[in-house]
Amino acid sequence: MATKTKAADLKALREQPASELRATADTLRHELWQHRLKAKEGALQQTHLIRIARRQVARIQTLLRQQRPSLETRA
Repeated sequence: MATKTKAADLKALREQPASELRATADTLRHELWQHRLKAKEGALQQTHLIRIARRQVARIQTLLRQQRPSLETRA
C-alpha cells in the first residue's frame, strides 16, 4: 500500500466494507507489532515501515468511526 498516493489509498479504503476494513486493520496491527519487535532486536533496516503501518491503522480507524452511525442521529 505504500507505493500509492495517500488520496488513492483513502479512496480504495472508502470503497471497502467495514468487515474488510477491520480485517485489514488487524493485519496491519500484526505487521506493526512485528516491525516493533524487529526494531527492538536491531534487525529492522526500514524503520519508516513502523510509521507507515501506524498511520494506515489510524486512517482505517477514522473511516470506521465515520461509517458508524452517530448517537445524535439515533435519538
